[in-house]
Amino acid sequence: MGRLEGRCHCGGVRLSVPAEAFGVVACHCGDCQLLHGNFFAMLAVPAQDVQWSGELQPQWYASSAQARRAHCPRCGSRLAKQPNEGGRCLVSVGLFPPDLDRRIRKQVWGDAHPRWYDLPATDTAPPAGASA
Repeated sequence: MGRLEGRCHCGGVRLSVPAEAFGVVACHCGDCQLLHGNFFAMLAVPAQDVQWSGELQPQWYASSAQARRAHCPRCGSRLAKQPNEGGRCLVSVGLFPPDLDRRIRKQVWGDAHPRWYDLPATDTAPPAGASA
């Protein structure tokens, strides 16, 4: 199958993931709210299948005892979250073109969402070509 191509705000960090990446996962945890001002919308990909490129490399840091996160060292775009367990990388869906054929498929930490927004709708039918 093909690959999805994405980039940070300044274009210094680029990435590609398999087109069949699972998505979108919406995380409503407190960390995501603090970092993104809202929920974090991510595509779930096996970590070894994420190809980073561009003139800059992601800057990783331990954001909790359970995960690390990456951002662009120049523009600060939030790029990814990688749990310590499980071997997957959760990359920001905002890095990809807005016509990406994906819908929210899974919500995590939904009980932690703030009162000022309702949980977004979850689509249980995968788009053609996407894996579950």
